[in-house]
Amino acid sequence: MELRHLRYFVMAAEEANISRAASRLNVSQPAVSRQIRDLEDELGEALFERERNGLRLTSAGEVALVYAREVLHQASALVDAVAAQGKGRGVVSLKVGFLPTALPGFLAEGMRKFNKRYRNACIQIFEMSPGEQEEALRKGEIDIALIGEPRPELRNEFHIETVRETPMEIILPDDHRLAERKEINLSELADERFLTLSEKTFPDRPRILADLFSRAGIDPEVTIRASGLSELLGLVGGGAGVAFAPADSVTLPHSGVRFLKMRSPRLMLLFSAAWRKTGDSSVIEKFVGILRGKEEE
Repeated sequence: MELRHLRYFVMAAEEANISRAASRLNVSQPAVSRQIRDLEDELGEALFERERNGLRLTSAGEVALVYAREVLHQASALVDAVAAQGKGRGVVSLKVGFLPTALPGFLAEGMRKFNKRYRNACIQIFEMSPGEQEEALRKGEIDIALIGEPRPELRNEFHIETVRETPMEIILPDDHRLAERKEINLSELADERFLTLSEKTFPDRPRILADLFSRAGIDPEVTIRASGLSELLGLVGGGAGVAFAPADSVTLPHSGVRFLKMRSPRLMLLFSAAWRKTGDSSVIEKFVGILRGKEEE
């Protein structure tokens, strides 16, 4: 088994199409098909169902994809580590996906402490929605995902550790009849139009929303689904409706918006870090420890 077998397999899985995979790899279609057949022969299992409209992973293929991505990630890390040692630097490299509220909240300070302690550290950060972070983590494009409140099923796939907790709050237009209040019961907004976040970019948000409405005994209209927190704040500020947001969203620009504490029902969101279960995670654990404020002295 060679790395090119895995590269061709992963690309074909991502594109679900031999022709598109070949185009991205800049090779011929027969070359991609041949490498995949060789890999299937070596593993003794079919990795794809060949369908008229493209490819579909078999159950064996889905398992193989997780490991193939990890092997390619580790191979890339090996090249980087050896190159760094050859230059006498021994660089510690981490790629971190983050939500915008994390940067002013705790990520910037955590990076500062980490860089002071590990002078050979190189941290790259990438602003992504939780959904984008999950996919980037699977592909090995990032090492750590700061995803906010994790979907329960992610704990089967990744290491998950809580970094911070933040309360969920209500956001209203600043000219709303209740905007001068400091706190509010969710039931007082039963007749309001609610805005929320897209399930694609914030996969667990519909479940959280439904749970809160159920606990408050209300069933309001839910309309626009924003793709990100800044967009959500802008829509509320523009009078499109009311919404929920983590309290630390107040660090983002929020013209025309008021944050109110939610008295009932209360909800504490777990801001969590996620990383792959395979490979050496010692550096990741040190960084997460610093983010949690529990780093070793």
